[in-house]
Amino acid sequence: MLQKEKLLQNKVVSYCVLSVLYVIKGLLDVVRNVQTFDWKNNKKYVFLTITFLYAAMIFYLSSRSDIGVPTHIIKVPLVYQLRDFLESSNLTFIIDLVEYSYQHRDKVAHMFLYFGLGIFLHLTFRNSDNPILEKYAAVLAIVIGILYGISDEIHQMYVPGRTSSIHDLYADSIGVTIAQVLFVILLLIGLYGRKKKKEETRQDQV
Repeated sequence: MLQKEKLLQNKVVSYCVLSVLYVIKGLLDVVRNVQTFDWKNNKKYVFLTITFLYAAMIFYLSSRSDIGVPTHIIKVPLVYQLRDFLESSNLTFIIDLVEYSYQHRDKVAHMFLYFGLGIFLHLTFRNSDNPILEKYAAVLAIVIGILYGISDEIHQMYVPGRTSSIHDLYADSIGVTIAQVLFVILLLIGLYGRKKKKEETRQDQV
């Protein structure tokens, strides 16, 4: 009887060891695949995956009725010290801006979330093989972002404890649009830098 129990224990231990080894092998395979993955030629798939995951995260957050914007941070002593510093430096407009943002913190949260979505949408379209999607990446990102915001607000109508709000949609739209404005600014800066570099190269050749 004892011998059978020992054999059974040995089998269980062997099974556990083999399982751990298989898991380690799987992790090593994942690491190897990541290292050999051609990121440059597969950026479109990477950004598409990230965008879907980010959109899924927004959907998940919208599905929860117990998620709120944390407010305990304003009770941190450092915040009061920072407020005193701003007041003494005659930078009260920053305090007013922060207080306004705090009063509308849910809208600010919407704006930041959709700012991130706008960035990932733009990168997805920008790295597409379709020249039309690439050319109109900013416009498409705004359109898709707003449409997703509309679907998100409709979704919240059916979530207990959550409400649909046109003001949330405004915040979503602003967040997506700001992301595109940022990309346009970066694009213009890049174009200006290239133009300046060409002029300097031309002058050096002369």
